[in-house]
Amino acid sequence: MSYEVLARKWRPQGFDDVVGQAHVTTPLRNAIRADRVPHAILLTGPRGTGKTTLARIVARCLNCDKGPTESPCGVCDPCREIAGGSSTDVQEIDAASRTGVDDVRELIEAIRYAPTPGKYKIFVVDEVHMLSKAAFNALLKTLEEPPPRSLFLFATTNPESIPFTVVSRCQRYDLRRIAAAEIALRLERITKAEGVAVSEKSLLAIAREGDGSMRDAQTLLDQVIAYGGTAIDDAVVADVLDLVDRRLLLSIVSACIAADAAAALAACNRASGGGVDAKRLGENLIQVLRDLVVLRIAPNADDLIEASAEEITELRTLAQQCEPARLRRMFRALVREQEDLAWAPQPFAVLEMAIVRLATMPAGDDVSQLLARLEALEQRLRGEPGPPAGGGPDGSPETPRSRAKPGSRRRGSSGAQAPETSASPSALADPRVEEAAAATRSPSEEVPAAVVFDRLRGFAGKRSPGLVVALEGGQIVGRSEDHLCIAVPTAFSAKRLNHKRSELEAACADFFGRPMRVEIATVGDAGSGREEPPVAGSSDPAAARSRRQQALEHPAVNLALEVLEGKIVEIQPLGDRR
Repeated sequence: MSYEVLARKWRPQGFDDVVGQAHVTTPLRNAIRADRVPHAILLTGPRGTGKTTLARIVARCLNCDKGPTESPCGVCDPCREIAGGSSTDVQEIDAASRTGVDDVRELIEAIRYAPTPGKYKIFVVDEVHMLSKAAFNALLKTLEEPPPRSLFLFATTNPESIPFTVVSRCQRYDLRRIAAAEIALRLERITKAEGVAVSEKSLLAIAREGDGSMRDAQTLLDQVIAYGGTAIDDAVVADVLDLVDRRLLLSIVSACIAADAAAALAACNRASGGGVDAKRLGENLIQVLRDLVVLRIAPNADDLIEASAEEITELRTLAQQCEPARLRRMFRALVREQEDLAWAPQPFAVLEMAIVRLATMPAGDDVSQLLARLEALEQRLRGEPGPPAGGGPDGSPETPRSRAKPGSRRRGSSGAQAPETSASPSALADPRVEEAAAATRSPSEEVPAAVVFDRLRGFAGKRSPGLVVALEGGQIVGRSEDHLCIAVPTAFSAKRLNHKRSELEAACADFFGRPMRVEIATVGDAGSGREEPPVAGSSDPAAARSRRQQALEHPAVNLALEVLEGKIVEIQPLGDRR
């Protein structure tokens, strides 16, 4: 056939034509200019990034009639013969089909002869990692001390398979994946020269599908031209490359940001009806979320986004509708779900549930705002002035949840209704809230002993980890202004705690804000002090209901609910941990 594919027709013929590999072409140019070309060069990198092309360019630079030169003429006999693959001084060897020791022996025998009529004897070995171990060993001596005017140019996509003894004898250059924007510019030059009309958006889509490979992108462009002719619209490109419609992706993400799960599911259904693969759709959504995070954090970093100017403007507008923290959480959640798609019996159902999760994901408060709320709560528990009326603890406007609804009564007041829950006594609030409450209230205010003991145990553990173990299973059975009676389950536990009495009394003094004398007893012998009501979970239903109501109406709990805008999810006994 006379037709020559674009990847071969537009193969670079000089260093100036090589795209995206300046870190390799610059030292090679300088080496040729200074006559410091090494006798062995190893070119590595992904497919289609120019390894074999660079090897041929170096061969032409060295054997050109005007050379050695960094700009071969391309018209002399050596240049044309090397480009056509018919030069006797430049031999290309496919190591994938010639892997044995005998093949390497032939190469060693051929390199002994001087170049004729060229200036250098050059061997280009493609996919060199395919050589056998014995073949590499046979090549070592010649590779280390080759004859004058001879050169080895190795190319490989898998340098890890090459013995280190070979790599150490070569000057190595690692080629990189080519940026989509650079590939798109190259494709634009090709389409103009070929008389083909393709939009910038479609060229960028083709470049992205090339995944950093210039050859793959040119092959895809060839395929698109064969399908659409010389006038190609975006729909043709999307059809040939099986691209996911950009409008569809943005509609899914927009619905998730707007917390509209129904709209997000409807968009997913349209994608499913269009035959889009679930894994491919998930990958595209992950890319869109990544771009949104980048533009939300760095709004002017257009060079970090592989998209057209119009697409970047749309993404920037969408990114401003959501805080960065939520976008990052959406990204992480979708990545985790994407890992399960390969094993799911119904991948699209898994993806739909992941998108519902994104759409229903709460915004999440900033850490500084949460700390400000906790600080305001502690101030109010200590009786100090809180934030100004009508505002939140951080000075922000009062939210609907923090305002009392018209006609409703404050939680904790007489007649307040308990939340609907089936759990049992003693509400779990924030540790800092309970420590502040326990430290500032007197025993006459009837703070539940289980709450006080649990917070005291946690506070003491920060001073001495051994106290946490010693207080395990204990409870407060008596308390006054300067006296505390703690009962532990066994005599052994009491003896162990007695050894730490001084540490415990010091911790209690700091916790309660005044000197405290601590008495240690076992549960059966504890008779001193005020007896606490039965713990939750006991066989007395009336006592359990009483403790539950006491926890629900506790001022510290209700203040925490108001300031932190929280709700009671579960009620658990803190003094009955068995």
